[in-house]
Amino acid sequence: MSTARPKAAEFPARRASASPQANYALAVLTLIYVLNYADRGILSLLLDSIKRDFRVTDTVMGLISGFGFVLFYSLLGLPIARWADRFNRRTIIATGLLVWSLMTCCSGLARGAWQLAFTRFGVGSGEACGVAPSHSMLADLFPKEQLPRALSIMTAGSTVGVFLGSVVAGVVNEYHGWRAAFIVAGLPGIAVAALFYFTVKEPARGAMEEGKASTNLLSVWQTFEFLFRQRSFLYITFGGSLIGMSLYGFQIWSPAFLHRVHHLGSARIGLYQGVIGGLGVVGVLLGGFLAESWGKRDVRWRLNVPALASILCCPMFLLYLFVPSVPTALVCWAVATIFMFAYVGPIYAVYQMVSKIRMRALASATFLFIANLIGLGFGQWLIGYLSTRLGARHGDLSIRYALVVPSLLGLVAGALFWAGSRYLAHDIDVAATSDPDSGIVPASGN
Repeated sequence: MSTARPKAAEFPARRASASPQANYALAVLTLIYVLNYADRGILSLLLDSIKRDFRVTDTVMGLISGFGFVLFYSLLGLPIARWADRFNRRTIIATGLLVWSLMTCCSGLARGAWQLAFTRFGVGSGEACGVAPSHSMLADLFPKEQLPRALSIMTAGSTVGVFLGSVVAGVVNEYHGWRAAFIVAGLPGIAVAALFYFTVKEPARGAMEEGKASTNLLSVWQTFEFLFRQRSFLYITFGGSLIGMSLYGFQIWSPAFLHRVHHLGSARIGLYQGVIGGLGVVGVLLGGFLAESWGKRDVRWRLNVPALASILCCPMFLLYLFVPSVPTALVCWAVATIFMFAYVGPIYAVYQMVSKIRMRALASATFLFIANLIGLGFGQWLIGYLSTRLGARHGDLSIRYALVVPSLLGLVAGALFWAGSRYLAHDIDVAATSDPDSGIVPASGN
């Protein structure tokens, strides 16, 4: 392996800047991402209210909030991404948005834990149509050197969604109950699905590649074989899975922590979670800006920025859990959130860079499949399980000790991102080479 310092200026683009149509598509995709996280995130704020009504344990709520969503999200994400690499991505995204919005509304009609779990299956099914196809579209709308920033802007919608979802759900829950909160959260997505379908055009495949880049579609086996030979892909997939356990763990269980340990009401918790979640915009945009700026000098910084951010969030989360002062704890949570979200945009951009044109959606979906099973599915069950087991000894404080586990995972994730950066320049070059001679499936659809 060469010891020469890898450069990132080797990312030529066919256009100096993105078109107005590209910027409009980015704006609508960002709005969809806002709704994605508003619909997904309100469950965390409503956990204790639902738990009280259904008379279930933290373990059950961990299964509903984790596996209940992630099972269908992950299982359907891979075949849907494969469709997105073959067919019209606009139609797939609009259909998914409509489905998950309707199922969020239906969550408010659930009469028991099993019915609520079923609606979360539906939300996961719809949201499986969103992220990976969106990433693939943006890779065909923005030049490579601008892609980290574009993906960071779209991802910033998640923090805005957390803010809006938390504030609205907190107030609605306080005065009208958790059922009304789900219905209010789901309705806007129906209108936005129509807006996206009728006003955003499907971009041409490989529009931002230099020269005559291949748009051939490899077989599924060849695609996975290629992706898992990319060492940077492996490192960031498992690093992202671990940091995802921290991200989702604190998003989902922080309201319960603040209620049980600091005895705050749902309206105040919703406001605090919304404001602090909104600060994640700073982390997302800063991470994208630094990865793009420093990556021009050395491509490794496209992963080293997420590595540093993941490591720095660890001590801040531990302080958040153990300082007795509520204002100090909230400040620590805010700083940790900024660091936490700084990894997202650069990571998503790297997935597009180390993948070939007709495997980009599947590459993102593969990461999301693994990361959500570990970070959202297993991780949230584990936190709920630990809280339940520790409850006999620590009472309401058990949630504090259960959250120590995701606090420490940023250290491991940072080390994996740093290790993956060593292979990034090589893997980008491999992704730009011609396809294998055998097993190529002619491209079809849009």
